[in-house]
Amino acid sequence: MHAIVLAAGYARRLSPLTDNCPKPLLPVRGVPLLDYVMAKVFAVPAVKAVTLVSNHRFIGHFECWLRWRRPPVPVRLLDDGTLTNETRLGGIGDLRFAVDHHDIRGDALVLAADNLFAADLAQMVTFSETRRASCVIARRLDDLKAQQRTGIAVLDGDGRLVEFQEKPQVPKSNLAVPPIYVYRQESLRRLGEYLDGGNNPDAPGNFIAWLCAREPVFGWRCDGEIWDIGNMEQYALAQERFDAAKESAFGIRPW
Repeated sequence: MHAIVLAAGYARRLSPLTDNCPKPLLPVRGVPLLDYVMAKVFAVPAVKAVTLVSNHRFIGHFECWLRWRRPPVPVRLLDDGTLTNETRLGGIGDLRFAVDHHDIRGDALVLAADNLFAADLAQMVTFSETRRASCVIARRLDDLKAQQRTGIAVLDGDGRLVEFQEKPQVPKSNLAVPPIYVYRQESLRRLGEYLDGGNNPDAPGNFIAWLCAREPVFGWRCDGEIWDIGNMEQYALAQERFDAAKESAFGIRPW
């Protein structure tokens, strides 16, 4: 299995902190956010290689970051060539770019580089293998404002995703979907069909919404905290409330 970490956004809502630093490298309790994310990826036995997609503006920052790390599996950095928020490829565009550029043909764990989470991704991968289908995380979230800032899943009695809403004003359920996905290789092959059809290349959840209408996609139910570092308020909240004592659950730098 290949892991693809999407880190090519420009994080305008976190300016000026992100004017000269990519969001995934901002510190949370003194540790770059990306270190937490990558530790969770490395804890998945099935993952044998990682591609991290950056924009051209910040590729040097990630090269410096990786130079001081000793990952347990190969990590390749991929420059998507963009320099501004206006010319970005978008999350789905970057995903297709990574799949095509690194000739990724098997299943893939795909996630954004800007979320803190306690979920055990190895269990999610096992769930996908058992279902023989792509899957998303479905986590209970009861706060309406928080629901409006994330993806929302509607599942049937068997756990199949029957509808996905991307940042809805009127959510149809209380099951939040963070940008963490397991894609079967058959699903990844449909990226071209999705993008060539003129669909939105930006938020990764848009592809899930399209995909679940065409093939089975399941929701893996999990508890545990997920911190979306999307704006200054959320970043400050993570700094204030993130409990370093729970670092084993969040996977702080075992590598």
